[in-house]
Amino acid sequence: MRRKTWGPAFATKVCERAGRAGREGSLMRILFLGGTSFAGRFTAEMALAAGHSIVFFHRGKTNPSLFPDARHVLGERSSDAALLRDIEADVVIDTSGYTPDAVAASARAVAANVRKYIFMSSVSVYESSPAPVDESSPTQKLPEGASTSELVAELYGPLKARCEQELLEILGPERVVIVRAGLMIGPYDYTGRFTYWPVRVARGGEILAPVGRDMLVQFIDARDVAAWINGAITQDLNGTFNVTGTPRALNFGDVLDASREASGIDARFTFVPSEFLQTQNVGEWIELPLWIADSDEMASLLTIGTERARATGLQLRSLTTTAGDVLAEYRRRPDPALRAGLAPEKEAAVLAAWHAR
Repeated sequence: MRRKTWGPAFATKVCERAGRAGREGSLMRILFLGGTSFAGRFTAEMALAAGHSIVFFHRGKTNPSLFPDARHVLGERSSDAALLRDIEADVVIDTSGYTPDAVAASARAVAANVRKYIFMSSVSVYESSPAPVDESSPTQKLPEGASTSELVAELYGPLKARCEQELLEILGPERVVIVRAGLMIGPYDYTGRFTYWPVRVARGGEILAPVGRDMLVQFIDARDVAAWINGAITQDLNGTFNVTGTPRALNFGDVLDASREASGIDARFTFVPSEFLQTQNVGEWIELPLWIADSDEMASLLTIGTERARATGLQLRSLTTTAGDVLAEYRRRPDPALRAGLAPEKEAAVLAAWHAR
């Protein structure tokens, strides 16, 4: 059976009908798919503060008590997408789409009504390359026979890329905004990948740091992603945008300096090269966050071009502000455990081995 799609003529009619109020004014009816965690949470907070009318569709499992004054529709995207047909919305903001089947089902359910579909994708969609990438760079392909209904961590990038394709085929490019976000940091980051550093610096003492101060990093505060999305709600945008930090603007020394300023602790940093860290079985990225062992193939993920997003309003707050807010939010948590970072015992052992070499 041939899949039903919605061509340019139909998209134009929907834009004229559902988008007229948005073009004439500034307030929208927004349907959030997700919206109660991290970047989605910040996006929703800003949208509500701007006066937009919001409905949340989610499972009720993550921060279910947030936004009590808004309407919440509970369901599973994979099986309950039909519930979306009766929700009146001008704009969909999808922060919880990870599998192509679920994203396609959601898109078909809202296709007759919405003017714009904003999809949170990832820079992980890009193929590995020694060269910097921009929105026109090749994306990964899902392997033949791979499931399109299950999230497999190793296929995160190809699955996101297929989700993008589904949206473009079902809704047409005129109505789709694809947000290829970089590594997101900030308060309420459940991964702990950036949070580890302000928290670790606040403990003081000698700190194991990877490579050197000039090691490039590229990331973005989730609140800056949320602010750009909120701008896209009322702008006449479509297409794909890399929404992350300015390439080559930050190095690891900046992360440590911001963490030290945020904590007020004059910690000592010992930089250890990748080769030695690997001999000590230190895991990159998660166990020692922000560090990727030297690799030409990974270099492109640290130099993502962001010109399109910056030209359409992307602004970045200071790293010191982010580090301070991250540390303050961490100190309010009832559970101090982080999902990323070196255990103190292993850090001490690696430092001892480095000094004894």
